[in-house]
Amino acid sequence: MIKHHFKIAWRSLWNTKSYTFINIVGLSAGLASFIIVLLYLNYELSYDTWSPELENVYRVGMENDGDVQNQTPAPLASFLGKKYPKIEASTSMQGAGEYEVLISTAGKSVYYKGFASADSLFLKVFPYQLIQGERSTALNPPNSVILSKELATTLFGETNPMGQTVKVFDAMEGVVTGIIQLPKTPSHRPVHLIMRDPYEKQNFFWNNHSYETYIKVNQNIASTQLEEELNRFYFEERIKKTEELNEAYLETGDKFTLFTDAVPDIQNFSKYGTRNIKTLSILFILAVLLLLAGAINFSNLNVAKSIGRAKEVGVRKVLGSGKRNLVFQFMAETALQCMISFVIAAVLILLFLPYVNNALNLQLSFWQQNSWGLLGQIGICLIVIILLSGIYPSFYLSRFNIINVLKDNFSGGNKRTGLRNVLLVFQFVVTAFFIVAILGVNKQLDFMQRADKGFSEDQILRIETTQATREQGFQKTRRELLAIPGVSNVVKTTTVPGDKIADSSTYNFEFQGEKIRMGSVKVSTDYFEALEVPLINGRYFNESYADQNTRSAIINQTAARKLGVGNPLGKTISFGGCDEGDVNIVGVVKDINVHGFETAIKPMAYTIENKACMYQSGGAILLKLKSDKVQATVAAISSTWKSIEPNFPIRYTFLDSNFQELFISYFRLQKILNFFGIVAILISVMGLFALTAFTIKQRDKEIGIRKVLGATVSSIVALITKDFIMLLMLAILIAIPLGWYAMDKWLENFAYKTQLNWWIFIVAAVFIFGIAVLTVSMKTIRTAMKNPVKSLRTE
Repeated sequence: MIKHHFKIAWRSLWNTKSYTFINIVGLSAGLASFIIVLLYLNYELSYDTWSPELENVYRVGMENDGDVQNQTPAPLASFLGKKYPKIEASTSMQGAGEYEVLISTAGKSVYYKGFASADSLFLKVFPYQLIQGERSTALNPPNSVILSKELATTLFGETNPMGQTVKVFDAMEGVVTGIIQLPKTPSHRPVHLIMRDPYEKQNFFWNNHSYETYIKVNQNIASTQLEEELNRFYFEERIKKTEELNEAYLETGDKFTLFTDAVPDIQNFSKYGTRNIKTLSILFILAVLLLLAGAINFSNLNVAKSIGRAKEVGVRKVLGSGKRNLVFQFMAETALQCMISFVIAAVLILLFLPYVNNALNLQLSFWQQNSWGLLGQIGICLIVIILLSGIYPSFYLSRFNIINVLKDNFSGGNKRTGLRNVLLVFQFVVTAFFIVAILGVNKQLDFMQRADKGFSEDQILRIETTQATREQGFQKTRRELLAIPGVSNVVKTTTVPGDKIADSSTYNFEFQGEKIRMGSVKVSTDYFEALEVPLINGRYFNESYADQNTRSAIINQTAARKLGVGNPLGKTISFGGCDEGDVNIVGVVKDINVHGFETAIKPMAYTIENKACMYQSGGAILLKLKSDKVQATVAAISSTWKSIEPNFPIRYTFLDSNFQELFISYFRLQKILNFFGIVAILISVMGLFALTAFTIKQRDKEIGIRKVLGATVSSIVALITKDFIMLLMLAILIAIPLGWYAMDKWLENFAYKTQLNWWIFIVAAVFIFGIAVLTVSMKTIRTAMKNPVKSLRTE
C-alpha cells in the first residue's frame, strides 16, 4: 500500500513539473540553510564537553561596581584551594590564547597557538589524557613541559619527544615530561604546550592581577551557592584579615566579589563579557524563519492547486477511497517532495560547506563527534516540515464534497483564499524582516568602520617582541629601526589597540583621599605623537626626569571626567599600594578605542617605563611608516630584525588589519544574513510567481471577457495585482516594527552604535514592494496580452 501511495505521488508530481520544481527548490534552500546553522549551533554548544568532569570545573573572576576582571591575583587559586573545603583542586595559569608564540627545539623553530604556563596542579583540575608520561607527576618538575601530540610531531617528527628540551620565546626553557591527547570537541582555552610557570614564586603576590584562576569542586553544586560560599570565605579570610582591604571596605564599601563560570558555559553562557549564544540564537531563529518560509511556500502552492485536483478527489471517493486513504495519499506526495528536497539540500551542503567554512572561518562538518545526535535533530526537523507542509493541504483536499465536485460546482470560497493570504503575508513578513536586518547590520558595521577610534591606525606596524627587547633593549632597538628610511616613529605600549586579548584590568588609584579605579598603560615617550592621538589639555610626554621615571601621567578624557575636577592638570594620583610617591597629571588626551565597540572606553592613566610602581608586561613595539613603498620598508625592517632578535623571527601585523579582526564575528553575521536574505527573497518570488500563475489560470476566461468588452492591459494588470499589493502592504506594516525591535535589541550589545534611521525601513519596504509588483506584473502582462479568443473558445 505504501509503495502504491508513493508510486501515484510520483506520477502526480511529474504531471505538475514546474510547480513541483518551485516547491522542491524553495524547500531545499530553506533546509540547506537551516542545517548549516544547526551544524554551527551544535559546534558551538560542544565547547568543553569533552569530559563530564568539566561540569565541576569553574573559572573564577572578580567584579567590583561593574568592573569585571577575568584576570585575578596570582595567589587566589592557592588561597581558595586551602580555605574552601569543597574544592578538590585549584590552579592558576597564564596563556597566549589565540596568539602564536615562538617555540624552539635544537633544530627547529615554529610559531604555534595554545601556549599556557601553569602551576603543578593544572592536570588535577583539567582532565586531559596523557599519551606519554605520568599524569599525576608530569608538571611536578619546575622546568616541565607538556606538549600536544600534534605539536610534538611538528617539533620532533617521529623522534620520541620525552626528555627533549623546548624553549618558548627563546627565553623560557623546559623539558618534555608528557604528551597530551587533544580533546575531540573544541575548548574555550585550547592548549598545545603547558609549561610549569618559571616565574611562579616571584610573581606570587596579591597585586599581580595577571593570572586566571580555575577550581574543581568535589561535588555538584549550584553556581549561585558556590559563589555565595566562596565570597563568604574570601571576605572572612582575606578582606577582614588584611588591614588595608578591611579599612577600604569599612570606609567606602570597596570590595571585589568573586563570580564563577562553569567551564562548559564560558564560550556561550558566561556571566560577563561577550556571549556567543546571542548571535547563535539570532541565527537559529532566522534559519527557522527561513525554513518556515519554504514550508509555507510549499503548503501555499498545494492549497492553491486544490481546484485542479478537486475532480481527482471526487473520482477517488466514487471508486471507494476513504478520507484516511486520501490523507495518506496526499501526505505521501508531501513526504516524497520533502525527501527529494532533503537529498538536494544535503548535496548542496556537502558541495558548499568548504566554502562556508572558509568564508566564515569555521570548522563545520557533518561528521562531528555527536553525528548521531545531529542526524536525529535533522530527522525530527524533516518530520516537522513534512507535517507543517502537508497536513493542512491533505485534510483540505480529502474533505471535498463528491456531488459538487462532479457537477463542476466547486468553489474554494473565502476560507481557502483566506488561508492562502495569511500564509503569503507571513512569507513576506519574513522576507521584509531579513531586508531590515541586513540594512541594520550593514549600517552598524559601516559605523564601526568609519567611527573615530581616537588615533590614526594608518601604516602602524605592530611587532611582537620579547620582554627583554621591550624593556632593557628598547632604546637600542629604537635607534636601529629609526635608521631605516621608511620608519618615522618607534614606540612601545603594554596595551595595543586592536589586539584580541588586550589588558582590560583596572586598579585602585588614590586621588584626593579617594580610591578611583582606572586602567594603567605603560608607553614610551612619543607614543601619542606616533599614533596621532589628539591632545585635549596640557602636554605630551618629554625627556624630563619626572616623565621618564613614572612621576608624570597622561590620562584620557574618560579618566578626567571620572576624577570629577574641572581641570585635572597639576593634580596628583598614586598607584594603590605603592609607596614610591605621587604621579603628577601633565596632560589629557582623547579617548583611544582599544577593545572595539562592544565595551565602553575605560578611564586610563598612561605612564612611562616600568621603573616605579606596578610592573606591567606584555604589549608590543609599534612602528609608524612614512614611505609609500611599504613593502620595501617592511623588507628592510625584517632584515634589520635579524640582528635585533636573531633567534626570534619577526612577527608583524598592521593595526588597521587587527581592528578588522575584532569585527570578524559581525562580518560573519553579515555574510550569513545576506545569504539568508537572498534565499528568502528567491523563495518568496518563486511562491508569488506560482500563486499569480494559478490565480490567472483560474480567472483566464474572466480576463478574456474583459478584453472583449474593451479592458486595457493596464486595467487587467491593476485588477490582478491589487489584491497582492494589499497583502504586501500588510506584510510590510507587520515586518517594520518587528525588524525595528529586533535590531534595537541587537544594538544593545554595543556601547557605541549607530541610529536606526527611518530610511532603513523605507528602503526595505520599497525593495520588497518593487520585487513583488515586478513578479506579479511579469506573469499578468503576458496573460493580458494574449488573444482572448483562445481562452473563450475552450470549455
